[in-house]
Amino acid sequence: MSENLSNTNQNLQTPPPPYIFVRCESRIIKVFYDDILYVEGMSEYVRIVTKSRSKHLMPLLSMRRMIDSLPSHMFMRVHRSYIVNLDAIDEIQRMHIIIGQESIPVSEMYKEEFYNWVDQHTAG
Repeated sequence: MSENLSNTNQNLQTPPPPYIFVRCESRIIKVFYDDILYVEGMSEYVRIVTKSRSKHLMPLLSMRRMIDSLPSHMFMRVHRSYIVNLDAIDEIQRMHIIIGQESIPVSEMYKEEFYNWVDQHTAG
């Protein structure tokens, strides 16, 4: 009987944690997904802009590695150089996303997927 209970517990999936760890210089920093406003690609680094940190995080990561590390239901790549937290969007103006005081471009390459998401989340 304990064997059956053990197998049942192994089959239950643990939900993923609501954060990632990023390596910045000699530190490894926990960053909660809901704290991230957007990510900007900068050559071989990314700049992670958060709500709570006055200084941006600059881990040595590619945009591909970064988007693969983030949950797809919360984050979307909208430009070669930008990933946005969909919950952080304040406004959409033509081909730009407004998050706080920042205007983030939406490129032609990512426009269709982004505007399909917008349509699914628009009232009326």
